[in-house]
Amino acid sequence: MAALSIENVKKSYGSTQVLKGINIDIEKGEFLVLIGPSGCGKSTMMNSIAGLESISEGRILIGGKDVTHANPKDRDIAMVFQSYALYPNMTVRGNISFGLEVRKMPKPEREKQVQKVAQLLQIEHLLDRKPAQLSGGQRQRVAMGRALAREPKIYLFDEPLSNLDAKLRVEMRAEIKKLHQRLGTTIVYVTHDQVEAMTLADRIAVMRDGLLQQLASPQEVYDRPANLFVAGFMGSPPMNFIDVTIQNSDSLIISDTEQHQLPIPEGYDLSSYIGKKVILGIRPEMITEPLQHKADLREVCVLKLKTLLTEAMGADTMVLTQLGEKELNCRINPGHQVQMNQYSDFMFDMSKAVFFDPQTENLI
Repeated sequence: MAALSIENVKKSYGSTQVLKGINIDIEKGEFLVLIGPSGCGKSTMMNSIAGLESISEGRILIGGKDVTHANPKDRDIAMVFQSYALYPNMTVRGNISFGLEVRKMPKPEREKQVQKVAQLLQIEHLLDRKPAQLSGGQRQRVAMGRALAREPKIYLFDEPLSNLDAKLRVEMRAEIKKLHQRLGTTIVYVTHDQVEAMTLADRIAVMRDGLLQQLASPQEVYDRPANLFVAGFMGSPPMNFIDVTIQNSDSLIISDTEQHQLPIPEGYDLSSYIGKKVILGIRPEMITEPLQHKADLREVCVLKLKTLLTEAMGADTMVLTQLGEKELNCRINPGHQVQMNQYSDFMFDMSKAVFFDPQTENLI
């Protein structure tokens, strides 16, 4: 395994710029997830690391060695694709050992490596089957096995779970996480699934329109998003945004319904915004039914909201509410009852609220 450095990488197709100066340093043994909406440039970035795409400007270094213009075979990386890319005429054993055979590894060593990988992925009983005889989850394990057998410096995963059903995705996600913990390998993983990103990553790189929006730990991206885009993209349901006016250093008023006043979180300095409008960001789980153990906290207050829709999720219930002209997502205990089109008390816990500048859309 090795560290990976991406230095001011730009990529253009004619006059269209797809990557606009990406800078990321990935530590040895780190699990980095590239995430963003379709067309943001994450797959182009992945292909550039692999050497499948040439870059227009910048440098890519693997283990301190400049590989910007190196052939894919000389970069010592292994890639796991969304489509599995298995050889249909070969058995599982043949698929896993093919790369080793190309590298002229002696047959006894090849067989030993295949057995080791098959045991790690629990596919020993599948070694003599062909891909057509396997389920989607089994094929993905074989694709991972083929990459693992080579023991490269860096593993690249390009949306490897997107073809699997929901249950299999959860299982394979756990397998990939356990694999990384066991092997301590350097992994770059592309996905558009924020749950995959949050659960797998040591750090998340959020991309939009060829630009890096934020590079941080999953918790920091969730709790302290760099801007409105990251705040709205990460989280399901997404963060609620409310236009507010800063009244003084301790409180704010909701701009379109001035009778509602909310406290400003402890330690949040908004003194330069007094009398001005900002955008309040608050996660659905911080708007709940009234909770007795929070009732006396300074950063908590209760507002009456109109219930528009409820969605039972099992462990909790999502409630779409209305405050003035604004619709808000709330998360309540399934045992707490609210009536459709009626007003009920909802508790706002502002301790993790964040604020964005309406002009720049950046976190204040």
